[in-house]
Amino acid sequence: MEHHNLLIAFGLTLTAGLSTGIGGLLTYFSKQTNRSFLAFSLGLAAGVLLFVSFVEIFPESIRCFESTNNSSHAFVYAICSFFLGIVVMALIDMLFPHHVEVADNTDSESDQLKRRHKKMSLLIALAVTLHNIPEGIAMFTIGVSDYRLAFPILLAIIIHNVPIGLSISAPMYHATGNRRKALLLTVAAGLSTPMGAFLAWLFILPYWSPMLEGIVLGAVSATMVYIAIDELIPTAHHYGKGLFSKIGLISGMALVAIAILLMGE
Repeated sequence: MEHHNLLIAFGLTLTAGLSTGIGGLLTYFSKQTNRSFLAFSLGLAAGVLLFVSFVEIFPESIRCFESTNNSSHAFVYAICSFFLGIVVMALIDMLFPHHVEVADNTDSESDQLKRRHKKMSLLIALAVTLHNIPEGIAMFTIGVSDYRLAFPILLAIIIHNVPIGLSISAPMYHATGNRRKALLLTVAAGLSTPMGAFLAWLFILPYWSPMLEGIVLGAVSATMVYIAIDELIPTAHHYGKGLFSKIGLISGMALVAIAILLMGE
């Protein structure tokens, strides 16, 4: 393994991770009381998470299972992994209930609703962190073998990391009014990409198997779908009366579609 390629691979994953922070910076250009901006950003986040989950992550889970000795049951394994993630998220909802009634005739948000926004932001950050670790492993592996192949992938990752970063920072900022805290959470979630590369370099690659990767990716895709349906879409619809949330939803899907086209998939 060439030392030069190793440094480039780490640099690529670090850049990909930090690009999530660009989305966090966008909160500096919006007022806390801008309900339309929040509706659009939450809708956009839902579109990104749904499209990424069904078009990129879940099919990749199937491909991982197909590369094992039980390839004939790959789809079944992926489905089981997906609903395992759904069950885990449902259990979290049962153990930590968070649904609240929101009055439509007030501009100031209750403390209870702000706590919901904060939890929403943390859940997205957790899902993004879990997703970025195998993403970091994959990018690191490509970068080490031929770093030139990793640059178009890096560009695509940056494109869809920006709205994901926004999906983390917007509800956190709305809940706390603290742009710095929102930005730090976004950057922390993004740094899981180079962390994945570091773990791969240390000890994951010798033990990482297609079966384990398939299970993780299937569960992570379910986590993102659950968050989008249970948290993002209802809240975005409330703030935007349907219009801004729908525009955001479609825009998020379009951004990921562009990223996939750039990746040549």
